[in-house]
Amino acid sequence: MANTYAPPVPTLSGENYTASYLLNNPRIIWRLLNTIAQQRLVGARLLTGRVDLTGSGAVVYQTQESIFANDTSAIIGELEEYPLTDDTSAPPSLATSLKRGLAELVSLEDVARNRLDVLQRKLIKLANRVVIDHDAIVLSAIGSAVTATQAAVGPWNGTGTTPNPFLDLLNAKAQIDELNLGYTADTVVVTPQNFAYLVNAMVKFDAVAASDLPGLLQANMVRAAGLNIWQTTNMPTGVTALVADSTLLGSIGFERLGGGYNGDPSDPLGIESKTWMTEKNDGWRIQARKIAVPIVQEPGAAVKLTGN
Repeated sequence: MANTYAPPVPTLSGENYTASYLLNNPRIIWRLLNTIAQQRLVGARLLTGRVDLTGSGAVVYQTQESIFANDTSAIIGELEEYPLTDDTSAPPSLATSLKRGLAELVSLEDVARNRLDVLQRKLIKLANRVVIDHDAIVLSAIGSAVTATQAAVGPWNGTGTTPNPFLDLLNAKAQIDELNLGYTADTVVVTPQNFAYLVNAMVKFDAVAASDLPGLLQANMVRAAGLNIWQTTNMPTGVTALVADSTLLGSIGFERLGGGYNGDPSDPLGIESKTWMTEKNDGWRIQARKIAVPIVQEPGAAVKLTGN
C-alpha cells in the first residue's frame, strides 16, 4: 500500500520562487472525478434480487428449479381418485459473501496544504475501484453460469453476411420466452461498440424512430420492444451481448458487518467507507469496502449472443 504525502515545500533561489502546482492555490481549477453513478455498472440490473446474509455470511439456494409437476394433468370422472405425481427438486448450491476493499494513508500535511477536500477525493477513487471490480465479478459469474447461446444473423460491424442486430436480440428473447418456465426477457447488456451498431441498426430499420431517440436514450440505455438495452465496459471475456430476464436470473447477497462504516451494504451501486486519524503518524487512514456475492439462480433466464 502506497502512502500519500504532501507536495514538496516551495523553494526560493534568488528571484525565482518555485512551488508545486498541488499546493494550496485558489487559481487552480480542479477537475471533478467521475463518480460510481457515472460508471457503466450493469451487474445489479441483471441480478435484481437482494439477499441479506447478515449473521451467517452464506446462503443455500437452488438452481434452475422447474416450475411444473412432472406429470400432465388427467381427466377425472365422477368419484375417481386424482392421480398422484411428484416434482423434481433442483440441486442445492452455496454462496458465501466476499469482502473486497482498499485503504490509503494520507498525511496531515497533504490535507492541510491542498485547496480541495483530499480525503473525499481519495475516497471517491477508492469507491470507484471497489465497486467497478464488484460489477466485473457479477458479470463474470453470469457469463460462466449462462450456457445458452443464440447465433447472430451476421457480424454487427457489417463484415460478411448482412447483419440484423435487432432481430438477433428478438431471437434470443424468443429462445428464453419459449422455454415456458415463466421467464420473460427484459434486459440486454452489450459492449459500447455493439451498442453503437445496435442503435444505428434500430434507427435504420425503424425499430426506433430517430426522432424518438432523445426521449428513449437515458445515459447508457435505450428501450425498444420491451427490452432495456444497456452498454457496459465490464463484459466478461468472450461475451459481447447478453439477453436476460432480470427479475428471475438471480440475486446479489450482501452482509452487514458494522464497524463504524458509512454506507448501505444492500445498495448494489453503493460502497461502505470509513475515515479516521492515526495519531501515531499524523495522518488519515481511509478505507472502502464492498461485502457481496452474486447468486445466479436461474441461468436459463439468459442467452449469450455469438457471432455478433
